[in-house]
Amino acid sequence: MAKKLLVSFVTGLAFLPAASFAEMPRYDVDAHCKVIAAVGGTYSEAMFDACFDMEQTAYNYLKPKWGKAPNNLQAHCDQIARVGGGGSYSMLEGCFQMEQEASSTNKTFKY
Repeated sequence: MAKKLLVSFVTGLAFLPAASFAEMPRYDVDAHCKVIAAVGGTYSEAMFDACFDMEQTAYNYLKPKWGKAPNNLQAHCDQIARVGGGGSYSMLEGCFQMEQEASSTNKTFKY
């Protein structure tokens, strides 16, 4: 049942109009970075600042590229970026870059 729902959802994404994903997803960076800064039991202002800077850099990198990316790539990477909570632009950027690189290379496997 869950597999059928997933297939239906993914198949349905292919028929959405291009404008549906034109805007960058909105993530709560403040909340995300507070969680990161508190890992280990002690809050670190330095970790919060570093996290916030990483998120801003990732957002700035993706913003001009996002609307030009295929809808299925946007939807897939948005789902990856939201794993575990509200979302991360750093995760979104990593997924985006890896998927684009993978689609542009032809790998030959030898077993």
